[in-house]
Amino acid sequence: MSRSLKIEANGVKLRPIEQDELDAAHSLELSCYTPEAAASREAFTFRQANFPQYFWSAWNSNEQLVGLACAVRTYASSCEEDEVKGAHSAESGGNHLCVLSVAVSPSARLGGIGKALMEALLRQAELDHLTSVILMCEEHLIPFYKGLGFRYIGPSKSAHGGIAWHEMSRIIE
Repeated sequence: MSRSLKIEANGVKLRPIEQDELDAAHSLELSCYTPEAAASREAFTFRQANFPQYFWSAWNSNEQLVGLACAVRTYASSCEEDEVKGAHSAESGGNHLCVLSVAVSPSARLGGIGKALMEALLRQAELDHLTSVILMCEEHLIPFYKGLGFRYIGPSKSAHGGIAWHEMSRIIE
């Protein structure tokens, strides 16, 4: 997928994030997750540098960042290992895509931005002929991901950030 590709969804422009936008991305992440659960700025730098086609951003008509979704490729079939979440051991040739962050500004929620960002990641996983997309989510988000074709695996062993996570997976066909 070209780094210059842009997608319009519900009046919001979606595109891969650029390196000089990572401070804004990290601020958005911190506004959506607890400090213990949020990705570090260092992790965002790693993800954007190594997996730019899997780090999508959503911008409103005022050119403000209102959403992001990022993932890394891995050989692991689960996201629960801390090494995957830290993203410093992700494998560029891995056949699974592990979604690590989906964040939508509180003022822009329920407008389809999260869904559009996830669809961009899923589309890229299909183009790259990956086996599956895996993720961990909080319990209240299980129906959202089921609506995107994910199946519920079960409670995760991970307690990253002190949160009870749930494993989900979607096979790429």
